This record gives sequence, structure tokens and C-alpha cells, in this order.
Amino acid sequence: MTQQFPFDHHGISGGITVKLRDGLSLDDICMQNIDDYNRDRFEAVALRLFAGKEVIITIYVLDKHRQEGSNFDRDKLPVKKIKMENVSVSQLFEWFEEFNFTLGSGNYDIEDMEVFNK
Repeated sequence: MTQQFPFDHHGISGGITVKLRDGLSLDDICMQNIDDYNRDRFEAVALRLFAGKEVIITIYVLDKHRQEGSNFDRDKLPVKKIKMENVSVSQLFEWFEEFNFTLGSGNYDIEDMEVFNK
């Protein structure tokens, strides 16, 4: 089966698993790095990392005060996008204890593969 990816990554895409340092949560990272981040109002739900000429961290936060209303699709989770620009790679390694990722060409789903040279 061919894997479908949401973005064109020039033929190589995948997923990543990150383990944060002991005692550190995504909300802790937000509290330390985003002015006016308030745990009573927000809940960090996702982190996107862009690394190229610059490093940009995008945090998606649930706004607990804006869960009701009619200005968003009720089948979707309304989140606010907060960008942290010019984050140093060394700062990322202060947050991450370890990370693991597999990138594929997109021609085959990794879940459909069987490794035979174990």
C-alpha cells in the first residue's frame, strides 16, 4: 500500500517519536518560552519543527475558553498556532531526551514491510 503524506517533501517523508526530558512537558516548554502562556487557559496539544536556514517551532494550543461558539467546524479541535522562531538546535536537545524517526520514499507503507535479515 502506498503511504499518503500531507506535504510534498521531495519524495521522503515520515513520522517521529520524541521523548521529552524527565519532568518536562509540552506545557512546560510553552511556559518557559512563550510570553503570556497560561496553563489555565491553554493546553499544548502539538509541536511542529521546521529546520532549514532557521529553526522554527510551531506549537498548537487548545484555547480552553474558546471551546464553544459557531465560528469553527464542530468536528475539528479549535487551536491557536504560536510560532517560536530562531530556536537553537542546542535548545531542542535540552528539551528532547531522545527521538526516533523513519523516513520513506512514499512508494510503500512501512507497516506493509517485513524485514527478513534479522
